[in-house]
Amino acid sequence: MPGFSRFWSIANKMAAVVAGIGLVQVLTITSSFSQSSNPRSLDELYKIRDRLVTKLEQPASPSPEPTLLSGLAPLAGNPQEKLLSQLQAVEVQILVEQRANDNLQQAVRLANKAVETGRQQNQSIASGQQTQFLWHQALNNLQEVPQKSFLAPLTASKTQEYRDNLTAATSQVQQAKSDFLAVVARESGLSEQASIGICHLSRECVNLRGDLPPVSAASLIKVPIAVALMQKLEKEKISLKKEVFVDPGNFTEDSSTQIVSDRNYPLQLLLEEMIDRSSNIATNQLIDYLGADYINQFLENRGYQVTRVNFKLMGANIMPANPGSGANRLTANELTEMMVQIYNGETPGAKLLVETLNRQYDRDLGFAALQGTKAQWLGEKTGENSLVLGTTLAMSINGEAYVMTVIDSRSSGDLQIRQSISKIADYISKNPSF
Repeated sequence: MPGFSRFWSIANKMAAVVAGIGLVQVLTITSSFSQSSNPRSLDELYKIRDRLVTKLEQPASPSPEPTLLSGLAPLAGNPQEKLLSQLQAVEVQILVEQRANDNLQQAVRLANKAVETGRQQNQSIASGQQTQFLWHQALNNLQEVPQKSFLAPLTASKTQEYRDNLTAATSQVQQAKSDFLAVVARESGLSEQASIGICHLSRECVNLRGDLPPVSAASLIKVPIAVALMQKLEKEKISLKKEVFVDPGNFTEDSSTQIVSDRNYPLQLLLEEMIDRSSNIATNQLIDYLGADYINQFLENRGYQVTRVNFKLMGANIMPANPGSGANRLTANELTEMMVQIYNGETPGAKLLVETLNRQYDRDLGFAALQGTKAQWLGEKTGENSLVLGTTLAMSINGEAYVMTVIDSRSSGDLQIRQSISKIADYISKNPSF
């Protein structure tokens, strides 16, 4: 059958072209065909292909004799070429649907395995992570199904279902990983109000009450002020050397700082004194310089739902002028995330902020706690007043960087905070994946 052989020679070449083109080109080729014939399943595509092949195998009709009208109107296209073009479109869409079906079936197999793994008794962190991984892989397969596929509606419903299951599996793993923190807090003598947040710089995190704000933010609020300052300087191209007048109204007691009121100081010095020496005067002037509204809008834009700067800082007795309204707020989780951004270089002026945190004068908490452990202290900001005691610090363990925040009510002292930090560092050194 010469016609049959000729057809398959052309079809083989066409298949090679189909196999070599990308998915975007595939969808472009099939769009006009889908709109005209409107098949609704892979089986229908197979039937359409069979009909086209049958037509192509039939002998070609002889070309009509030219007439007078031939010169006035163009001849219709070659029927064989049209059939080949349609067949190519069908073959391409079949390829798309076969790939879509393969990905959907693989997603379903992974989902079934995830369900089976999640039902096993005596769940461990490792088995929970396996369940989490399987749901993640199942979602990846669903995302490979094109939106124009017949399977897209089914894929959309399964995608939402699998996302919910992945969220639940992730939550269970995080809870299992975080269980050790309750033990550490109890053994260290921390109160039941203590909050702890820990993150690897890759954002693998665990926490104990990390989303609950402490009764006071104390000097820990100086970290978000510093980040907001660097954002403004970067965005508005302001030099750190710019001098700012320290208003006498911002005076309050400071324990160990060279900043005094009624003088000009470079912004960089105010920043460094706020972090290094925890200067309240420098902090109050920077709040005035930035404006609380600017700081809080910046924090909201960055996704911090709790952390807000509403009130200036004061010493034991002297209240600064125009102190503000409402309490300063933060959480261990948000402060930890802020430190992760700093040490990942994800925020303007990160290098200077890291250097400043590394020079903090008060080293009675995190720095002292890590002595004798396998952790190397990288930087820290402490906070303390009559209500709370806490610190946020960066450390390196076995060459991996972590950020830890520990905040407790003032019923706990330096010893309890240090013990919790030491125990956590020892736990991480033995369990790098938490």
